[in-house]
Amino acid sequence: MKSDKIKNKIQKSLNELRKYLETDDNNKPSLHKKHKFNTFKKDTNDEKEELITGIVVVAVILIILFSTCYYFLVFSPQMQQLQEHKTEKTNQLNSIFKDDLANEATRQALQSRIDSASNIEEVEQIDVESAAYPVIKNKLLTEIEEMKDKYKRVDVVINNASTIMSLDNATKFIETAPIDELANTEIRKVDTVIVPVTINRKQAASGLISENNIVDIYTTQSMMKTETNENTTTNDTNTTEDNTTTVDENNNTTTKIAGGSQVISILRSKDAGEIDSNYEVNKNNTNNTTKSEDINVNIEEVLKSKSAGVYDEKEYNLLLEKYGMRLANYERTSNIGDLECQYIIMLEVPRDSVDMILSNMDNIILTIPTYNAPDWVKIKQ
Repeated sequence: MKSDKIKNKIQKSLNELRKYLETDDNNKPSLHKKHKFNTFKKDTNDEKEELITGIVVVAVILIILFSTCYYFLVFSPQMQQLQEHKTEKTNQLNSIFKDDLANEATRQALQSRIDSASNIEEVEQIDVESAAYPVIKNKLLTEIEEMKDKYKRVDVVINNASTIMSLDNATKFIETAPIDELANTEIRKVDTVIVPVTINRKQAASGLISENNIVDIYTTQSMMKTETNENTTTNDTNTTEDNTTTVDENNNTTTKIAGGSQVISILRSKDAGEIDSNYEVNKNNTNNTTKSEDINVNIEEVLKSKSAGVYDEKEYNLLLEKYGMRLANYERTSNIGDLECQYIIMLEVPRDSVDMILSNMDNIILTIPTYNAPDWVKIKQ
């Protein structure tokens, strides 16, 4: 019996072993220890993958944070400063190359360098003025030849103020002026009219100007300030008072209207043309007496008589020719003269300045430029 039981167990074990060997590897039941090892290995791999994934996520977050901080704290301010410098340099370029020079090759090349600059140092190294100077100067020198009139003059407009210059003076100005002044200079044909200006002696350069002299015209205007003091209502009378006070701050503004204007003619008021004098005449006679005579000469009456043909033309030409100018010169050398004298002066001025001259006649002043001063002007060094 015992042997049969043992035999049955052995047979059963052999059958199970044979069944296990005949079974597919994928369907084989795993042993307990192997299964436990594989489970441990799988858990370990999962932990490693989670650790690596965590490290990658943290690294990505740190990179994003660093990049964001760098962009807002370093890169963006640098780009903003670079753009500001580019804008400033472009504005400088536009202020020099105006109107017909907007598409000039030099300007386009400078603009391209500004746009392609990658840092502030490159922008600062672009010298717009040095590159523009020969272009602007040659343009203006060419226009001087093109715009000259039959008297070999041009109208040089500097900062919207016209100055009539000879070709030599205009060329000399262009050759010596800085680029910022040349950029605001325009050469035009002389378009002038002759206007009468009524002014006093102070306004007329002290009256020491004559025909063909060159003068510059300025206007001075006092700035008046009005202050209003408002008092609040009082308890007793319940009235309100408004006091308006005009205060002269002596704040005068001076504006140049035109330059290089030529004096065509001058009329001096007739009050300065009356001469009263007393002199003694010695008569060579037997009594050897001296006679005193009063002489009164009214220049205006002499002029009327001369124009009527009463006086001999040749006899009075020497007396009357440029009498007003000679009188002013004597007053200048003697340092005493008629300060209340009025003048009507015919001036050649640019056409577009006529309105301003006529509307500011009480405030204009004629000045004598030293580059074209009368012969009596002696400037000592």
